[in-house]
Amino acid sequence: MCIMFVYADGKTLYVHEKTTYTDETRTIYHKVVGGDLTKDYKKFDITLVVDPKTNGHGSIVSWTIEYEKLNEDCSVPIDYLKFFHSRIEDVNSHLCASE
Repeated sequence: MCIMFVYADGKTLYVHEKTTYTDETRTIYHKVVGGDLTKDYKKFDITLVVDPKTNGHGSIVSWTIEYEKLNEDCSVPIDYLKFFHSRIEDVNSHLCASE
């Protein structure tokens, strides 16, 4: 379990997550198990899958967010897309720099 800081619309959220990975399928799973997101969501899971391109140059990355709201008054987690986009840009910059 680790603690991750998420910045959404200028506020800091504290998230406790359990992270697992599977080398064979190149998949990383993040399961939120505590913190601020559990105030609005029963379930908030993130899956990242990396599929190498068939030509051997680069990969296709799929990032899936699966969530269940505590009630209908809770918002759709669209605000977190900015955070995920910035993480994707960080990973892309890191990978491109190492080529």
